[in-house]
Amino acid sequence: MVGGVLIKVEPNKTKEVYRKLKDLEGVANIVTVFGSYDMVLMIRALDLDAASKLIARIREVEGIVSTETLIASTPPE
Repeated sequence: MVGGVLIKVEPNKTKEVYRKLKDLEGVANIVTVFGSYDMVLMIRALDLDAASKLIARIREVEGIVSTETLIASTPPE
C-alpha cells in the first residue's frame, strides 16, 4: 500500500527531522514544502498494520509537531 504523511515540524528543526526520517524503512520519498505543512512523506507498506507501525515510528521523531496521514485508494472505475 502507498500513502502520504503531511508533517508539521518545530521551527528550526526541519534539517534534523529530515535526516532522521530519510533512513526509516518504508519511507519512499520526502519533500519539504511551503504552506500549512513543512514536509510530505510518501510511504510504502505491505498492509495497513505495517503502515500503522511506520507512522507510529514517524510520530516518535523529536521535532515533529503533528502529522496527517493520507492512504491511497484504488481509482474509481
